[in-house]
Amino acid sequence: MSAPVLTTRDRIIQAAIQTFARDGLQGATTRVIAQEAGVNEVTLFRHFQSKEGLLAAMMSAIVQKSHEHGLGETAEWSGNLKKNLRRFADEFYASLASDEAFIRTMVGEAKRHPEHAKKLIMDAVKPVRDRFIANLEAARKAGLVRRGIDLGVATDAFTAMLFGGMLRMTAGFDWGYEAEQFVATCVDIFAAGISPAPKP
Repeated sequence: MSAPVLTTRDRIIQAAIQTFARDGLQGATTRVIAQEAGVNEVTLFRHFQSKEGLLAAMMSAIVQKSHEHGLGETAEWSGNLKKNLRRFADEFYASLASDEAFIRTMVGEAKRHPEHAKKLIMDAVKPVRDRFIANLEAARKAGLVRRGIDLGVATDAFTAMLFGGMLRMTAGFDWGYEAEQFVATCVDIFAAGISPAPKP
């Protein structure tokens, strides 16, 4: 099956993501982005008007991708908690790893460009976080998550563990285990931490 043909606009956005990831937000120029996309600068400006306009469109594309990616949310969370957590963790990790270079750039640029970092967090990350918390709440109502735990803090701890692990695992070092084992261990630890204590 052949890959879908990208529109000129999509090609420019894809080239921008790669260029910003490689050169940083400051270092990436519209000339280089246009070259990477196989178009001239006039075409880029016709579609996006400016570098800021291109950056905004690129952010929107990443946000859209995060919304389209279900991240393990297709099933009811009132069933097997560990299975649901593993499905979410696998898809969350894969989603992060697919944009790893750009994510590293945004982490590095967050203090210099807080408005872009804030937009990415509020528009792309927060909806995923909110849905995950809602799923944990459903699991808690089913008796699978213990009472008294702050689900927002728990969610941030779990996703931070996966996020930090992704950055570590994709850094090119041999840690003596694969990403799959890391994700499975994160799920084991988190599930044990939020599950109700067994009845004596």
